Amino acid sequence: RLDRNVFDVTYVYLDEKDTPPADFIFQHDADHYIRLRKGDESTDVRNSTFVRRFASPVMDLELDMILYLDMTMSTQSRRLGMQRLAPVQLNTHGHPTTSGHTRSIVQYFVSWAEAELGEEEAQTHYTEELLLIPNGTIHQYYTPRVLPGDRSRLDGMPFSHYTRADFGLPTDESIRLYLNMQKPFKLHPEYDALICGISKKDKDGHAILHKSDQGHSVFVHRLRRAGCDLKRIHFVPMQPHHRLLRLYQLSTLILDSYPAGGCTTTREVLELKKAVVTLPARLLGGRWTLGLYNIIGLDEKAKEAVIASTPQEFIDKAVALGTNELLRKRVEQSIANSVPNLFHRKESVRAWEKILLQASPVTICEKDGKVGSNEQDEL
Repeated sequence: RLDRNVFDVTYVYLDEKDTPPADFIFQHDADHYIRLRKGDESTDVRNSTFVRRFASPVMDLELDMILYLDMTMSTQSRRLGMQRLAPVQLNTHGHPTTSGHTRSIVQYFVSWAEAELGEEEAQTHYTEELLLIPNGTIHQYYTPRVLPGDRSRLDGMPFSHYTRADFGLPTDESIRLYLNMQKPFKLHPEYDALICGISKKDKDGHAILHKSDQGHSVFVHRLRRAGCDLKRIHFVPMQPHHRLLRLYQLSTLILDSYPAGGCTTTREVLELKKAVVTLPARLLGGRWTLGLYNIIGLDEKAKEAVIASTPQEFIDKAVALGTNELLRKRVEQSIANSVPNLFHRKESVRAWEKILLQASPVTICEKDGKVGSNEQDEL
């Protein structure tokens, strides 16, 4: 949605798993696209051959800027970022962690003020210079993921017909389900005590957690050691998107992960008019739910019910919402009233345009009197 009269956009797709790119890449005929495929693990990755092979076509593009959406998600993208393949390189919150590179290599990190601590303190979390989407402006342009008729936008499948039994969960409606389907790597050992604390305080409460292919036995051992009643913890494997949406609907309450919280997950849950209890962490990755509650304009009483400031408050607020149906319905109604404010907000696009122009080497050089008007027009 960037203004193509101002920005010439090229998508560089780093294909690490031989999967097709997202459809949005092809929405504008004027945009450019290149696809870089990873080769054999032993010959292309371990000795970093891919770094040299991928760098050349990117450098040939002669880009003004490169925006890495998730630089630290893989060793490939992070190593590419080390090479400074454009005069200005920006990192952002697709994976909300600093690159760790010096500013001579990656100059900027684009974040969201609603989900950060104060700017001065937040800057200490990044090696890059911090540029902020301002308070009061949502950080991305979102479209709903739930289509009319309770269908998933991602896979087009309906989901309202599934029941608890379809997921192997207790069918007794008096049993309350506290759900967290984040992968266990997002759940620090500190989180184990929160799960155990909720189940101890709500004797009719059962926890639903993600069953990962890797490290499951370690996760179970952690929970047992923390004192959880494993008979009231159910592990559900990764689900297709439409079934995951229904799992949110069937649950009594959704628990945010800690210290790495949900973003996409929270948006989907809110869209389904369900509540997420959150304990905001210090770093950006654990503050998305807080930012989303603020930006949709959730009323203060509802925010007080879902935003905790200590681990014990997290337990207490979760159990209060789980066991008090009247409170829970009141919060869910507040979410239903506010969640339309999440979608189709064009000011997010304008905010990104402003930041990208601010960081542009063309703009910087023009300010220094080094670029003529014709060159500025070509941006």
